[in-house]
Amino acid sequence: MRLEFGLQVAQKQGLALTAQVQQAIKLLHMTNLEIGEFVSEQLVENPFIEDANQGSERTANQESQTDVKNTDAILKDAPHSETAEIGKVANENQFETGDNFIPKSTVAKANPDFDLTSLIEAEQQSLYGYVLAHVETLNLCPTQKIIAVQLTEHLEPTGWITDDLHGIAEKLNCPIDAVKTVLSRLQEIEPAGLFATTLKECLALQVESYGLSTPKLELVLENLHLMGSGKFDLLKRRCKCSDNDLRDIFKVIKSLDPKPGLKFDTAAAPIREPDLTVYETENGWEVELNNSTLPNIYVNKEYTDKIKSSLVGKEEKEFLREKLSEAKWLTNAISKRNETMLKVGSAIIKRQKDFLEKGAAYIQPMVLNDIAEDVGMHESTISRVTTGSLMQTPRGTLELKSFFSVGVKQGNQEETTAASSIRYRVKKLIEEEDKGAPLSDDVIVEILRKNNVEIARRTVAKYRKMDNIPSSFARKRRHVISGMTV
Repeated sequence: MRLEFGLQVAQKQGLALTAQVQQAIKLLHMTNLEIGEFVSEQLVENPFIEDANQGSERTANQESQTDVKNTDAILKDAPHSETAEIGKVANENQFETGDNFIPKSTVAKANPDFDLTSLIEAEQQSLYGYVLAHVETLNLCPTQKIIAVQLTEHLEPTGWITDDLHGIAEKLNCPIDAVKTVLSRLQEIEPAGLFATTLKECLALQVESYGLSTPKLELVLENLHLMGSGKFDLLKRRCKCSDNDLRDIFKVIKSLDPKPGLKFDTAAAPIREPDLTVYETENGWEVELNNSTLPNIYVNKEYTDKIKSSLVGKEEKEFLREKLSEAKWLTNAISKRNETMLKVGSAIIKRQKDFLEKGAAYIQPMVLNDIAEDVGMHESTISRVTTGSLMQTPRGTLELKSFFSVGVKQGNQEETTAASSIRYRVKKLIEEEDKGAPLSDDVIVEILRKNNVEIARRTVAKYRKMDNIPSSFARKRRHVISGMTV
C-alpha cells in the first residue's frame, strides 16, 4: 500500500446565501408578534430605526443632547472595526427553514377560537406545589417527609403513581413497608384519588372519601375488567346485581374522576392575536393584516442627517453607513414580508369561500403548489409563510396550514373532495348518531356513498383515530356504562 500527498482540483455546484437573504427567509417564518420582538431588538441595536407605533421618545432624547462629543462617544463604543466578519463558508446554508424550523408561536390544535376574554384564566397552583403544601400538614417525621417528597416527584400529571414502589424504596434505601405507609398518608390528600397506583384504587379512594361505598359497588370495582370488556352478564352474575343495581352503580362510577390530577393542569391555549383577519363586505370577502400587532418602522432621516454632519472619523462613517443600510433593508424586508402574507391569505380565501359561508364540510382541496401558482412564488415560500401564522375567520381563528388538504377523487368524476371535508363529515355523522345504536364504519361508508362521496372503510377508521373517536362497539359500551340503559 502506497501513501502519497497530492493536490486535486474539483468543481462543485452550490448555493451561498448572504446574511440578508438568510434573514429575509427567517422573516417569512415569523408571525406578527415575532416580527415585533425582532424589531424591538433592532431598535436597541440600530439608532436609525424608529417605530411609529411606539412614538419617537428616543429621537427626542437624542435631539436634546447638544454635545457632539457625546455622540462621538456613543459611536466609539461600537465601532465598525469590532464587528465580527462572517466568511463565505460560514454563510452557506446557515439558516433555519423547512420542516426542521418550528416557530415559537406555532399553535397546536388547542382552542381554535380567538377569544381573549374566554382564554384568560386565574392562575392555578401546580399539582406538585399543591401536594408539597399539604405534605407539611401531615405531621410526618423527617424520614417520612423525605419519602413523601420522593413520591411526589414520581407523581404523574393524572395524579397517579405509576412507578414501581420497590424501585422507589431501593432508591431511598428504605423498607418497602415504609414507602407504603407514607403513600397511604398521601392518599388522604384531597381531591380523593391522588397517589393511586391503579384505576381501581383511584376509584375506591373516591368512593370511600365520598361515603358511597356499598358491598355491591366494591364487588363491581373488583371486576372492573369485565365492565371494560363489555361482559355485563358475567359481571351481574359475579356481583349478584340486577339490571337496576348495575345501572345505579354505573352512575356512581361515572360521577367519579379517574384522573384527579388533571384539575391542576394549567396548560392552556396561548393567548395570541391573529396575523390576518377575514371579514365579509358588499364586494365579497376581504383579507387584511392585523396591524395592531405589526411594528410600523421607518428610517429617522432627520437624526441621520444630524449625525452625518458631526462625524469626521473613517470608522464612525463606516459604522453609520452600515447601520443606515441595515435600517433601510429591514424596512423593505418587513414590507415585502407583509405583502407576501397578504397575497397568500387572499389566495387562500379566494379558494375557500364555501368554507367561510357554509362551514367545515365545504372546505375545498388545496395544496401548497396551488397557492404558489396563484401568487407566482415558490412552494417553499408558501410553506414558510403559512407555518405558525393565524387567520381570524367567521368560522374561528385557524392556522393557515389547516386550510390545506389533499383531494380525494370520487370514482370516475374529475372533481375531488377535500380529505378534511370528508373527515369532518365522518365526525359529524358520529356526533349525530343514535347513541344506543352507533354507526359502524361500513354504515358510514354507505351513507357517504349515497351523498356522492366515495371512501374506503379503512379511511373512515383512520379518520376516527385521528379525531380520537372509538369504534362503534366501544361507543355503544360507553353508552351502556353511562347508565342510560343496560
